[in-house]
Amino acid sequence: MSDLDKIYNDLYDHTMHLMKEHDLPMEAIAGSLMAIAMRLYRTSLSEENFNKMKEVILDIDVEPYTKRKL
Repeated sequence: MSDLDKIYNDLYDHTMHLMKEHDLPMEAIAGSLMAIAMRLYRTSLSEENFNKMKEVILDIDVEPYTKRKL
C-alpha cells in the first residue's frame, strides 16, 4: 500500500468513525477536512501555486459516496 493510500484510508476510516460513533454531521466533518487541507496547502505552497491549487480544487469533478444528499 502506498503512503497516499494509507493516508486516504486512515482519514476515510476516521471520518466514518466520527459519523457513525459520534453522530457528527457529514458537512461539519467535510468542512473541517477542507479547512485543514487548505491550511496545509497554504503553509507548504507558494502564493502562485496555492492559487493554482484552489483553481484545481474548484474545477475537479468528483464522484459522490453512496449517501443521501441534502
